[in-house]
Amino acid sequence: MNINKFFTKFNSCPLCNSKKRSIARYSHKHRYAEQISRILNIDLNTLIKKIRNVKCNNCGLIYKSLWFKKKLYKSLFNKYVPVHPKGWDSGNRLNRFSKKNLKKAINLLINSIKSNNLENRGFAKRDAFSIVDSIQANSNLEKKLKKNYLVAIINENISHIEKNQFKMVHSLNIPERFKRFSNFSDEKLFYHIQKYIGKIKYYGEVGCPLWGMLQIAKNNGSKTIFISGDESIFWGKKCQVKKKYCCSEIDKSTKFIKKGINSCKGKKLDFLGIFVYLDHTTQPLKLLKKAFSVANNVGIILAETKNPGFPGVSIQHFSGWNNKTMSYVAKKFNKKLNYNFKDIKVSGYNFFLLYQPPPDVDVHL
Repeated sequence: MNINKFFTKFNSCPLCNSKKRSIARYSHKHRYAEQISRILNIDLNTLIKKIRNVKCNNCGLIYKSLWFKKKLYKSLFNKYVPVHPKGWDSGNRLNRFSKKNLKKAINLLINSIKSNNLENRGFAKRDAFSIVDSIQANSNLEKKLKKNYLVAIINENISHIEKNQFKMVHSLNIPERFKRFSNFSDEKLFYHIQKYIGKIKYYGEVGCPLWGMLQIAKNNGSKTIFISGDESIFWGKKCQVKKKYCCSEIDKSTKFIKKGINSCKGKKLDFLGIFVYLDHTTQPLKLLKKAFSVANNVGIILAETKNPGFPGVSIQHFSGWNNKTMSYVAKKFNKKLNYNFKDIKVSGYNFFLLYQPPPDVDVHL
């Protein structure tokens, strides 16, 4: 099979149109890479080498020089992985964050290593890792236990995993901020935004309805709007658990714009959150233009491009963004840029606030 028919070449930067670029790190191996390799019936290592990350020498954007055609990419989120796992795990909706489930996940990992079950091992590692990584470790002893256990999971150090299983399971208490079972629902982040842009009367989000700050905004007196994502690049109507559609979780008082951001007209929002969505589109400039046409201020959450644990922009993400890239965006749209909210970095993400401060807000306070 000629797999080239599934890809489109990108010879210039989709943000600034520069053709000058350099080679960036390969994507790392994970669930989506494994899934795509099965779809295309291609060796995983071959796939990762084929879908190269390149870095624009002008604006710093990291993007794929070869990318999936629309039909294949859409099928990834609507057929092969139709349920957004991190979205549904937010707020521990599925009750996966528990001592019982952690013990079960660790036992599955141990058994898959001992039996050399390669099919289950990848899932078991990710499952156990995601729960352990989300545990709030307070003391130095707890932090050391957690760190060493995560390393043992990655390296499949079965003796360490078995020896410290009881301690690890019984250390589980509450989910750590910004990790998988909390994600981006965080009051301190909301207050950080208001510090720079003032009171948010109209708050909006685009993308996933499950992992943001819609409820926090509502609790703080904001009128809320949720804008559905583009199903050709993101999860959509098939994102269901027990026949429950993810968007049914949206509070009834929140205005739900089902036709996407392109159907929005007029500048109606004080703030629009674009959380881990911008990196899915091959037309980031178009999305940003539309975002600033409906909102005075935009907050963007994206994966850290220099995360040592997961180097390289993930294969399911078209682009990777950094401070230099966002500085380019801020200048282009005549906005100020803030990226000093450090609390979120523990999760491997960055928060970029592109804003225009009102006259009565002193951001130096």
